[in-house]
Formats: sequence, structure tokens, C-alpha cells
Amino acid sequence: MSDGTFLLCLTGQIEWVDILASSGSSWHCKYEFSSGPDWRILGGLEAGLSQIVNIINNGDKVVLNLPIEIQYKSTNPYGWPQLVLSVYKEMQLAGYGRCHVPLKPGNHTVEVSLSKPQASSILGYVASFFGYQPELLQPKMLATTAGNNLILMESSGTAQISFNIVSQGFQSLGYDIGVVKD
Repeated sequence: MSDGTFLLCLTGQIEWVDILASSGSSWHCKYEFSSGPDWRILGGLEAGLSQIVNIINNGDKVVLNLPIEIQYKSTNPYGWPQLVLSVYKEMQLAGYGRCHVPLKPGNHTVEVSLSKPQASSILGYVASFFGYQPELLQPKMLATTAGNNLILMESSGTAQISFNIVSQGFQSLGYDIGVVKD
């Protein structure tokens, strides 16, 4: 590409979620991509929602196999895309997770830590005994640094995501992403 841009094509899937105390039914996951101001989406889905999964045995992983696909065009790597997950048991939040899309082309498997926010007041703490679970209005904010240090989080599990990355135009712009030239 001679117009000063590069392309990034991502396919893959959110394979499974392993939540602490993962018994019960009606698990589902939402995802959304977050990227910088110079990144333009050419195709694919910026956000998605999985099917509902029921778990039979306590301790089993929540197998989602939720496909993801998105194509970007950008002029610089600032704001490299991130994937933000929101996992729910029935309608209650079980955890958030986020990860950067891998830089190198090829197949990658990424394990993402999940965590959920804790109540920030005494009233919220007391309400948690009656089923109240604090949630973020915009989970995409986890992909930024704005105010994240003010959120008290507790670990709640892990998720596994597989990425297939194809890129074009990085080397012609002088970027070195560790790929050997032919």
C-alpha cells in the first residue's frame, strides 16, 4: 500500500471461559473491540454476543467457541486494537477481561484474566449480600487508562481466545513486527 496505511485482519474465536464456582446455567459472553482514533473498521463485527451455554457438572468450563472477525486500516500503531469481554451468569456479571490483539501475524492462543468490580461503598457492600453486583456502564473503558486505578476488582476466572492475524503494509512503512522478510 503506498497511501501510508497498513491493514490488519483478525479472525478467531473466544473458545472457553473458566469462572470460579462455575456451576449453574445460562452463561453467555459479550465482546467488543476498542482501538485508537486512527483505526478504521473495514469489515467484520466490532461487537458480538454468544449463545447461552448450560453447564452440567460443577467445575466445567463454559465452552463458547464464539467466532470473531474484524478488519482494520490505520496510519499508525497507536491505539492498537484490544478485545474486551463481559461474561454473565444468567443476567448477573461474572467477570470482565481484556487483551491486546497480538502484533505478529499467525496463529495465537491468549489466556485472559477475568475480574469483576467490587462495591465502592458500605451500602454497595451490604447490597452485595442480596445479589447486587456492580457493573461498568461502558466496559470498553477497561481498554483505556482513564480512571481504571479507581476501580477495585477481584479475580473471577480466565478465558481462552484464539487469534489468526494477517497484516499488510507494516514493513513498507518501516515497522518491524518481528517477521523475517523473504
